[in-house]
Amino acid sequence: MKNLKDLVKIRAEIRKKEPLIHAITNPIAINMVANSILFVGAKPICAEHPQEMEDITPKADSLSINLGNINQQRMEAMDRASFFASKKGLPIVIDLVGIGASKLRLNFAKNLFDKYKFSLLKGNASEIIALAKGASSAKGVDVGKDDEDKSLEYLIKTCQALSKKYQAAVLLTGKIDILVKDNKYYLIENGCPELSNITATGCMLTGLISAFIAVTDVINASLLAMLIMEIGAEMSDKDKPYSFFVDLMDKIGTISDEIIIDHAKIKEGEI
Repeated sequence: MKNLKDLVKIRAEIRKKEPLIHAITNPIAINMVANSILFVGAKPICAEHPQEMEDITPKADSLSINLGNINQQRMEAMDRASFFASKKGLPIVIDLVGIGASKLRLNFAKNLFDKYKFSLLKGNASEIIALAKGASSAKGVDVGKDDEDKSLEYLIKTCQALSKKYQAAVLLTGKIDILVKDNKYYLIENGCPELSNITATGCMLTGLISAFIAVTDVINASLLAMLIMEIGAEMSDKDKPYSFFVDLMDKIGTISDEIIIDHAKIKEGEI
C-alpha cells in the first residue's frame, strides 16, 4: 500500500527545487495548465515554435505534450521537443486528447511512440481504447458511453497491454481512474462528476503530473496529481460552475497534506 505521508512530501520537494516544465498544450487550456503548474511550485514554459525547441526543451526538467486542438506547428514542435527531451533523458508525459475522434492525432501519437520513449500515456477510456484497438466510441474529445461502460477488468488489461508495448505507465481517467505500469495497477476512486463540466481539467491534471514527475517517479507523480485535483474538486463549491472552477484552482495550491491523506481512496493490485 502506498505510504501517503511519503507521497505528500513531494509537494515540499517541488517547491524547494522549482523545476522548469516545458508544457506544449492547446490554446483552450494554456492559462489553466500554466497556473496549475505554478500553484504547486514549479515553473511553466509553454513555448511551441518548432525553432525554439532545441534551445528550450533541454533546459527543462520534464516535457508535457497535449494533442488537443492540434495544428501543424504544434505537431512539429512536439516532435522536435520529444527528440531533444529524449536526447537528454527527460521524463515525457503525453495527453492523448481526441485520438479517439481523429485519425490525424492517433497516427501522430503512434509515430511519436515509434521514435521516442514516454514516461506516461494519459487518456480517457475512448482514447486508451483507440490507441490499443484503432477505434473507439469517442464523442469528440469526451469518452463515449460504450467505452465508459467497459468492465474494469477489460480496461485494466487494455492499459497493461499498452504499458508493456510502449514501456510506459498508462493512466486512464474516468469515474474510477486506472494507473498501470507493467503488472501493477492502482485504482483512484476520488473526484466528482462536475469536473467534466469545466473545460481543460484533464489538461490541468496532465500539467500537474508533468510538474511532479520532474522530482519523483511516474507512479508517485500521477497519484499525487490525481489526489490534489480530485480531492480539491470534491471539496470545492459546486453550486455555481465558475465558482467551482475558481475554488478548484485555489485548492490545487492550498489543499493541506492532512486533507489529502484523510480523503485519498487508492487501491492497489497486480495483474
